[in-house]
Amino acid sequence: MISRLKAAWEDLNSSYWFVPATLGLGAFLLSLVTLAIDRRLSQAWLQRLDLDVLPVIQSEGARSVLTTVASSMITVAGVVFSLTLLVLTQASSQFGPRLLNNYMRDRTNQFVLGIFVATFVYALLVLRVVTGGDGEVGIDPFVPNLSVMVALVLTFFTVAILVYFFHHTAQSIRVTHVLGELDAALRRRLEALAEREPDDDGDREDPEAIASAIPLGFRDDLGVIAARRGGYLQSVDADALVASAGEEEAVVRIIPIVGAFVMRGAPLAEVHPATAADGLDEAVHLAVSIGPDRSLTQDLAFYFDEFLEIALRALSPSMNDPFTARSCIDRIGQGLLLLDRRRPPRQMHVDDDGVVRAFVPLQGSGSLTRHVLSELRRASDGNLFVTQHLLETLVALRRAMRGTAMRIAIDDELAAIVPTAAGNVAERDHASLRAMVAHAEATDARDDASAAPNP
Repeated sequence: MISRLKAAWEDLNSSYWFVPATLGLGAFLLSLVTLAIDRRLSQAWLQRLDLDVLPVIQSEGARSVLTTVASSMITVAGVVFSLTLLVLTQASSQFGPRLLNNYMRDRTNQFVLGIFVATFVYALLVLRVVTGGDGEVGIDPFVPNLSVMVALVLTFFTVAILVYFFHHTAQSIRVTHVLGELDAALRRRLEALAEREPDDDGDREDPEAIASAIPLGFRDDLGVIAARRGGYLQSVDADALVASAGEEEAVVRIIPIVGAFVMRGAPLAEVHPATAADGLDEAVHLAVSIGPDRSLTQDLAFYFDEFLEIALRALSPSMNDPFTARSCIDRIGQGLLLLDRRRPPRQMHVDDDGVVRAFVPLQGSGSLTRHVLSELRRASDGNLFVTQHLLETLVALRRAMRGTAMRIAIDDELAAIVPTAAGNVAERDHASLRAMVAHAEATDARDDASAAPNP
């Protein structure tokens, strides 16, 4: 259930209706408050202030001001929405459609659209209660001066927000800004995972450790739970799985990796013993979140795939933007180093008695490193400018990595980058690549020799 709530919250954050609707509701409540104050205070209190900045407004003037505010706000809101759609179209064609989620989650765009809607709603609600004038015989005049002043303040505020929106829109389509936002989001997610995961001993990605934790006879007495719907496995609530499996004295293993596509009717989970499968069917489906898109909640590979998509588009013949590709390599290298410095989320989950109750497979750091770097190596083949930078990044990562799996993946890419470039670059350039790899290997050998204990 928690995983579904998290997925629903992610959907709300990436929608253009939630924040405007919330601000519109706030404008409705604000109008009730200011109108109540106006009804309790007569116009005499404003006259006693004797301030030019707070003049007493007659009914016709109040109507004119509020009508102008309401009509202008809804018009400008349409312009803001049109500009937002234009930016989304530009971002989709330049950076890829998956980056649209980042723009949809942009709080500035949501707030700008929402503040215009809120000002429109507020002005309209105040306008309906303005009474008085020659044509309204028998009706007590009522001019909510305070509410009109608040509408004017909101108008000035929205004008300032509009100026900032133009600046933000121009800033948001710069590739350095996009990469910086992705990098910051990845860092926040890694820090959040590190806070939730306490330090303990052992390698959480060690296949032997995971295999040894599987109960004896797991494969011999096995029940399978099929997926009720198709889509991407967005997240798994491991705590809920552990609690439900503990009640049934069972062990649950989620089959697809978080971020993988699950076909409807395909195996979703394995349960030991098989007799507990029926009792855990509903609990498993409540603990997993399956949706039409990949989610950033537990799928760390999605962040790196977004960097990778921008790099691959930049290296395509249609765009031919090697500088953007080099920037993506820098950000990917930094993200891999951050991933190496933080412990990955656990895949085995135990109950309070220390009994393993659930297995939730996540993409390992080694396989993630190999996937990203191999795609970059193949895409940069024939482009010496990008290949050299990728090689320099690999060398720097090789010296800084601590994790064994990630270091092995980087070693494999260092060994493959020179043969891949053979025949696609000039012989002199190919010789320089070989020299860079040889120098890196010699430097590593010297470092290993100096770090070895003296006999």
